[in-house]
Amino acid sequence: MAFTFLSSPHFLSPLPQFLSLKRHQTLLKPHLPLPLVSLPNRLLGAPSAIGPDGKFYPNPSDDDPPEAPEDTGHGVNKFQQIERQASRARKQQEEEYKKHQSTFLSAIADVEDAPENTSSVYSDNSGDDLFGEIDKAIALKRKEFVKQGLLEPNPKKELEVIEELEPEEVVDLEEIDELQGLTVVSEDSGSDSDGSKKFDDVDEVGNRDRSSSLSSSFDLDFDHYGKVKPRIVEPKFKISLAELLDESKVVPISVYGDLEVELSGIQHDSRMVSFGDLFVCCVGRKTDGHLYLSEADKRGAVAVVATKEIDIEETLGCKALVIVEDTNAVLPALAASFYRYPSKNMAVIGITGTNGKTTTSYLIKGMYEAMGVRTGLLSSVAYYVHGDNQLESPNTTPDAVLVQNLMAKMLHNGAEAVVMEASSHGLAQGRCNEVDFDIGVFTNLTREHLDFHGSEEEYRDAKAKLFSRLVDPERHRKVVNIDDPHASFFIAQGSQDVPVVTFAMENKNADVHPLKFELSLFETQVLVNTPHGILEISSGLLGRHNIYNILAAVAVGIAVGAPLEDIVRGIEEVDAVPGRCELIDEEQAFGVIVDYAHTPDALSRLLDSVRELGAKRVITVIGCAGESDRGKRPMMTKIATDKSDVTILTSDNPKSEDPLDILDDMLAGVGWTMQDYLKYGENDYYPPLPNGNRLFLHDIRRVAVRCAVAMGEEGDIVVIAGKGHEAYQIEGDKKEFFDDREECREALQYVDELHQAGIDTSEFPWRLPESH
Repeated sequence: MAFTFLSSPHFLSPLPQFLSLKRHQTLLKPHLPLPLVSLPNRLLGAPSAIGPDGKFYPNPSDDDPPEAPEDTGHGVNKFQQIERQASRARKQQEEEYKKHQSTFLSAIADVEDAPENTSSVYSDNSGDDLFGEIDKAIALKRKEFVKQGLLEPNPKKELEVIEELEPEEVVDLEEIDELQGLTVVSEDSGSDSDGSKKFDDVDEVGNRDRSSSLSSSFDLDFDHYGKVKPRIVEPKFKISLAELLDESKVVPISVYGDLEVELSGIQHDSRMVSFGDLFVCCVGRKTDGHLYLSEADKRGAVAVVATKEIDIEETLGCKALVIVEDTNAVLPALAASFYRYPSKNMAVIGITGTNGKTTTSYLIKGMYEAMGVRTGLLSSVAYYVHGDNQLESPNTTPDAVLVQNLMAKMLHNGAEAVVMEASSHGLAQGRCNEVDFDIGVFTNLTREHLDFHGSEEEYRDAKAKLFSRLVDPERHRKVVNIDDPHASFFIAQGSQDVPVVTFAMENKNADVHPLKFELSLFETQVLVNTPHGILEISSGLLGRHNIYNILAAVAVGIAVGAPLEDIVRGIEEVDAVPGRCELIDEEQAFGVIVDYAHTPDALSRLLDSVRELGAKRVITVIGCAGESDRGKRPMMTKIATDKSDVTILTSDNPKSEDPLDILDDMLAGVGWTMQDYLKYGENDYYPPLPNGNRLFLHDIRRVAVRCAVAMGEEGDIVVIAGKGHEAYQIEGDKKEFFDDREECREALQYVDELHQAGIDTSEFPWRLPESH
């Protein structure tokens, strides 16, 4: 993959040449003096009354005094003129109505009568719905005509009771609801020279219904008034099955049916299949794609890739079947080939590690865009095509098909680079196998996802797969945090000839390290030493742990030879990252921070950073997810109670586990059991821990958040950890909306109302030890 930004020999050359962005110079032409122009005599006041004998005969009118301007209003001021004009218009309208009364009446004869209490019906109308105002005016006018006897009453008809729908009709109705309000625009965009592929531009569609789209079309968003958002188009590819197998180099065991069938999409989720798609039967941890062949067939799949032979003539309506040894292994290759290997035409920066991936990805994106490079983003928080053009982000790392689909969309819309979080799951499952990375960034490695990987070694090896593919010294770069004990392992992956840029806070031998830094509740200032100069950065990202993320982004800039001023500007433009040490400000007297920290190391770093901000007290709310690593639960409690003055344990996506069982595991971190805690609760007295800190628990997360906020006093910092940007809570089979940030805002308002009502939250049970 050719990327001109990475074309120079060694990354530590005195004059960086990896990225050269030349500014266009504006040539200013000198202003030339205007030529003198002879003016006509009439403009110079030449005499206008000269007789034939050459003598001047003055005009008597020249001696008259100047006339006053004509009074067009004839002594009537402007407001009176407007009033007279309005009066004439009303009179003309009344005459027009009398002349065409029959036409007006027939036009609204079939309109239903307005309800008696019209004001209540239209009370929800904010006044900015034009059609609603018209309907209201017509209804009131008809009501007036009925009272005058000009029209017959036309009461509102009762709706017919619809019989219960058949199952097939329910499915059809759901599909109609999904498509309602969507618009698709297709344009032939040409084809390749060999005619094998072609694509159409299709407008990106949303999930708006018709009513909302109608009403919103008349709303004015003054924040974005005058700003035109670029139209994001999605390329729609087409290729024959034979060409796909050939270009992807997938060698099938056997093939049945028509290999020339044209494919318009590729899916491994039967629910996402549409007409013309290739369905790949992947085998997951909980289910098998072969079980959903009939559903994929009904939705329009024209070809299938499977590991088992299937009678496509009798059981399925698709036209071709490809049998392979492992469908999971061939899916990335098929997806990349179908979307024409988009990563080969962009610079791809992959970030791996346990903590800091998301914030680092935002910083690198900001830095690249400060250099004038259109940059996409694939993170656990959001997907961006480039700039501010955001798409929905459902997973930490998108699956192999979605990775290629999103990159193809980015490339088609002008993106030149993409920053991507490479999670251990995605790397282990091969989702990133066909992504052509240029730069690998390693942040840190601590205990995480052992329920999936089995051991810390397997977890480390999965992360290292990103670096093992960095083998080209001319194009590839490694960026590594050498404060982490696993740094040497990651540096050793891939080719040893690939240049390495190191960063660290403690190790001053790193290429990028801080000379000085200052932390506060509102900004972080850091002086960064680099091989090409010293950078002074002021960031809205809070805490010591974010200095590591800033250093990682700076190291990437040094690796690609970015101008130092662009590095600083790009990093400083990232004020905050959703759910990452995010400050909730409702003008309260204490700090409230929401963070995604859900591992022991992340929580420890977060609380250390908060303590460095000078908090009077640290109040922490933390939970542990269900169906995941049970071994970290007591560790999380131990860290929270050691580094917080008050800790509240609560639920965090318990899933199928009993929340109380999870809390019981967490209490083991301080040597308690659930029975011990309940026994203390019988007397409304929870004793301090041996270190003097306090511990409470509540299995309802909303209650725990409100309790923590209610405890907050001037100078305190309340930390809500574990969920961050996540906007849901999973309990059993239910996935309901829940956002820690919104809960904090509501809690702050709720507590403020309690205080205004004269209720002192210091009388709550957690303030009682002094009375015992």
